[in-house]
Amino acid sequence: MTRTTATTTKVVAKLLFAVLLAALMNGCSDPEGIFAPDSAAVRAFRARLDSHPSATAVLQSRCQSPIRVLRLSVDRPVTEDILSLLQVTETHQVNTRRVRLLCGETVLSDAWNWYVPERLSPAMNTLLEQTDTPFGRVVQQTAFRRERLETRFPGKDSGIVLENRALLRRGADDAPISLVVEDYLPAALRP
Repeated sequence: MTRTTATTTKVVAKLLFAVLLAALMNGCSDPEGIFAPDSAAVRAFRARLDSHPSATAVLQSRCQSPIRVLRLSVDRPVTEDILSLLQVTETHQVNTRRVRLLCGETVLSDAWNWYVPERLSPAMNTLLEQTDTPFGRVVQQTAFRRERLETRFPGKDSGIVLENRALLRRGADDAPISLVVEDYLPAALRP
């Protein structure tokens, strides 16, 4: 009887959390201001992102199961700004990858990733092209570091808590290997 009660309590708690998250994702009010740019939760999350090269690792630290990657269609062109930041001259020198990172079935972020294949090993490129492995895991052997370029707070109407734009630079020579634009959803802030 006690085991059934404990299981029921856990299920109810998960359902309540899902309802709260759905309400926040649908633009409902945030009476505690937890998702405001200056809230403690947003500041703490941003500090974790700034202190670690891999955003996937930051998200993984908050998720009991392995982070899942869902590849999405690519519909943004490579711009002159992207070429300049990646220090290349031709659009064919850049590959684009767009993914959604999930903890179980919960979406934590959507990310755009423009990367320079010639600065990665053939094995890394194969993994990026043929699997759903997170970018940070694939390129971890490069000892990359993250250089934050910009953080924006699009507002709760967008459903995005914060948007990071960063360059990932190879450890050996500081060459830019990737430009990322990461949109974090409210679930990313929850423990």
